[in-house]
Amino acid sequence: MAEKPEVNRSQAIRDYCKKNPKATPQEVVDALAKEGVTVNTGLIYAVKSKHNQRAVAKKMAKSQAVDTKPQAEVNKTQAVRDYLKAHKKADRNEIVEALAAEGITVTANYVGNIKARSKRRRRAVKAVVENVVAQGGVVGIPEIKAAFAFLKAVGSVEIAKQALAAALEIKKVV
Repeated sequence: MAEKPEVNRSQAIRDYCKKNPKATPQEVVDALAKEGVTVNTGLIYAVKSKHNQRAVAKKMAKSQAVDTKPQAEVNKTQAVRDYLKAHKKADRNEIVEALAAEGITVTANYVGNIKARSKRRRRAVKAVVENVVAQGGVVGIPEIKAAFAFLKAVGSVEIAKQALAAALEIKKVV
């Protein structure tokens, strides 16, 4: 007696589903049973699921290949800060709408967090300045502003210290 060749059940399911994409799992079981292939609905669901995962992955790869045009990275936080700098009295929703017009997507809560951090930073700086001024001496707000401008000009505290040391040496000579 001649043996039947081994049938790949998963491939049989894929072939049948390709020909009949709207077939229910029970219809697939019945149709393959007529062909002499024994399958259950669980295997059909597994094969279809795997097929769908591959199809989705293929679509994603295709869509990513289309979107490979170089896009400039946008720093959303900096965009919010810049807008706030130009429009000091702007509320959250106004900022969200203005940035959306520029193609930058942010939420009102995100803008609120940035505004709150900015206020905390300003309060901390103000507290330090008031503390230094309250200690008395010759350091006032104009001197602090000048020192801050100097730090900005040289770039770091270390370089500022070196510049001050050089200035003291020059002062000793003169």
